[in-house]
Amino acid sequence: MAFGLRAQEGGLKNDPVKIEPTPLSTSPTTTRPVGTDTLKIKNNGIETTILYYAEDSIITKTATNVTYLYGNAYIEYGDIKLDAAQIIIDRNQNELIAKGVQDSTGSWIGLPVFQDKGGVYETRGIRYNFATNRAKITGVVTKQDEGYVSGEEIKKNQDGSAYIKGGKFIPCAELLATTYIKADKIKVIPGDKIITGPAQLYIGDIPTIFALPFAFFPDVKSDAQSGILFPKYGEERVRGIFLREGGYFFGNNEYIRTAVTGDYYSKGSFGFNVRSTYKKRYKYSGSVDLRYNKSKTPEIDENPLNSNDFWVSISHRPESRGKTRFSASINAGTSSYNNNNISTENFQNTIRSEFRSNISLTGSFANNRFSYGLNARHSQNIQTNILDVSLPEFSLNMTRVTPFSTAKQEALKRLSFSWAFSTSNKITNLIRPNTAGFDISNSTNEADTLAVTFAKLPELFANAQNGARHTIPISTSFPFLKNFNVSPSINFQELWYLQELDYTYLEDENAVRIDTLNGFSRASTYGANVNVSTQLYGIKNFKPSSKVESIRHIMQPSLSFSYRPDFGQEKYGYYKNIQVDSTSTGEPVYQFLSKYNGFVFGSPSLGESAAITFNVSNKVEMKVRNDTTKSEKVSILENLSFSTSYNFLADSFNLSDYNIAARTTLFKNKIDISAGIVLDPYTYLTTNDGEGDVIKRVDVIALTQGKGLGKIRSGRFSLSTNLNSKASNNNSSSSMRGGAGGMAAIEGGGFLNGEDDGYGTLNNGDMVNQQRVPQYFDDPNAYVDISVPWNVRFSYNYSFSQNLFNNKFSTTTRQSIKMNGQVAVSEKWQLTFNTGYDVELKEFTQSSLGVYRDLGCWELTGNWIPFGRFTSYSIDIQIKASALKDLKLSRRRSFFDN
Repeated sequence: MAFGLRAQEGGLKNDPVKIEPTPLSTSPTTTRPVGTDTLKIKNNGIETTILYYAEDSIITKTATNVTYLYGNAYIEYGDIKLDAAQIIIDRNQNELIAKGVQDSTGSWIGLPVFQDKGGVYETRGIRYNFATNRAKITGVVTKQDEGYVSGEEIKKNQDGSAYIKGGKFIPCAELLATTYIKADKIKVIPGDKIITGPAQLYIGDIPTIFALPFAFFPDVKSDAQSGILFPKYGEERVRGIFLREGGYFFGNNEYIRTAVTGDYYSKGSFGFNVRSTYKKRYKYSGSVDLRYNKSKTPEIDENPLNSNDFWVSISHRPESRGKTRFSASINAGTSSYNNNNISTENFQNTIRSEFRSNISLTGSFANNRFSYGLNARHSQNIQTNILDVSLPEFSLNMTRVTPFSTAKQEALKRLSFSWAFSTSNKITNLIRPNTAGFDISNSTNEADTLAVTFAKLPELFANAQNGARHTIPISTSFPFLKNFNVSPSINFQELWYLQELDYTYLEDENAVRIDTLNGFSRASTYGANVNVSTQLYGIKNFKPSSKVESIRHIMQPSLSFSYRPDFGQEKYGYYKNIQVDSTSTGEPVYQFLSKYNGFVFGSPSLGESAAITFNVSNKVEMKVRNDTTKSEKVSILENLSFSTSYNFLADSFNLSDYNIAARTTLFKNKIDISAGIVLDPYTYLTTNDGEGDVIKRVDVIALTQGKGLGKIRSGRFSLSTNLNSKASNNNSSSSMRGGAGGMAAIEGGGFLNGEDDGYGTLNNGDMVNQQRVPQYFDDPNAYVDISVPWNVRFSYNYSFSQNLFNNKFSTTTRQSIKMNGQVAVSEKWQLTFNTGYDVELKEFTQSSLGVYRDLGCWELTGNWIPFGRFTSYSIDIQIKASALKDLKLSRRRSFFDN
């Protein structure tokens, strides 16, 4: 019997066995069959139980104490599970032996599949010792995170580590891949690392010059791994040859990961970056990105650089609900940062001109009857150098109260009121020009900006605006004549300021001097409104033989009346009638000026108003019969609306502009069309004053003069569509999204799917993330869905406006076409594109083209911006596995001046 076993073992070692490239699952591949038997054995003097099963037969020889399992045999012993065509259990030697069998065609079937806490192993044969927990395996293939490790022979230890002879590391999910690292000796410590002796890279089954005396590969299941970040290299036209984003990644901490990197350019420029992500599950997550760049080039250059730039990006997001929530989004820096540090990997950030930040703390108290909000806001335009900061902004709101909710009368039952209080302190570096229409002695006529420095802080604070506002709305609603709904409301408002304006006419300068008086000042306003609305339906039914079942028209008209007193009256004290100029005959020209003009919450309205506003909206839809019993609803017109208002108390031009808007969708929402127009209802007359024609707007309705609805002030039209060959399934395993990790992923928080650290290179060992298409640009067009062979988004926008200026109508027109999307040239090739055309300027907008090629274990990505200021291209060929991410060939070139 012993001789037979040795012969079988020798056969397992020498017989050639073809291992089919079936992907191994990380979940258990063995399932306990129904009707298993048990067997007692001793392990280190302790009696334990083995569960075993076989479909064909089970033979136990009591003389030798050996059990034979034939036909889909199965064993479960603690953490160990084993499937094989034949299994032998030798209780004398505390060993089990498993092997496959050959069918009538000579093919091997039922090869052993061994699983323990170290992983799953497909083998040709296995011998396992229960006493020592060691195993000797031949013809092994095991999955290790992002690839496979195979070997001619493996010895497995009690701690799960393994020694492999004649091994190969395949860095992708294809067992027959021709790219691998071959080493005669390999040691695998699951969940930690893979260490090899002399190793050589094979590409296309051909040995390359890339060989090492030893090799090390991290094999960490989680993303908590520290390591070196290898720099990217390339060349810029202005700053020279560069090494970027090289440094070190600190990933040991469970809650926070940090990358410290640096950039260096051959002409003297350099930079430092600190980027961190943090996450506490179910509580909060966020990221911090601090960047500093010293842009410096030789003075002999045509346009030498010498600037210090910095940028700060901070994001904090709460993930749990509670009475108090804190969130932050900060994007701020020097105005020259993006111009001096252009990157195709963050293309949209490069071409943006305005950045905003917001820090907020919100919460509620008194059983949610009151809510509060504390905000700090920032807005920065790097083209105009205008900086606006609101610090702080505070709001306190009381939820709506219905004191008569138990009343029988509907109007009293629905009567409710609420209260809202808000404060704001706005600081800006913009010095606003005089736009009053008269001369101001102590004001500039041109806009200017203050430099944002510590020395200018007193001027910035002096230019600040602050105030507070109370609002108390009281409203109710009730049905009227069954089909109408009436909603009356009264709104009270009070404004608080810490200063007010005083005006003085200077006769010798023929100008007005504006003085700011410090001290508490308040203003109260109120107004009333009554709205009446209803809904009308019209239905046209068709014959049963007709394809169209019915058409329905829904009309929603509303009529509202509003009243507001004239707060410019002297009794209120909010306005002063000030002389602002003199005529050629010496007659004074007066104007009402508010003492709160230009303040943060504005000033009370000037002039009494009693206006009726009319609005009507329409929707048309139809039901279409189809092959099923259920009819399909199709929208013909999503909306067609008309609105205008009439002020009874205005001294002239009582009727406001007509506003007409329409929107519809076609071909099952494939095409979206919207349009709008604004009409001036009054007549324009052309007269001659002896010096030429004069165009004048007169208080006569154009419709009464047979001139149609009026003069067109502005109009707009837009058409958009999103077409693809088939619907996208975002949950599909074949769906891929741009961004294979790298530094750009940190902007998403660095915790993709709760696993990826967002830094790529050596540290993003998530298999799902490795299969994503690398990022082309940081914009919506970076999305690549492999399950959709093509996807095109197209939009056309047209708008115009007409204004009477200098006795003639001037027309401003804007017209543009935008298109972006992706095309699957084949199963392995993907193209993405983003372009547009400005019809008025007769030129293309900034365009880009991206390409992705799946090369099995490798991948190719390319980015090309063919023209414009940011003209550049880049090509990268690299291995997908993060452990070998820095094994790549790159070509980058930028033609833009930065």
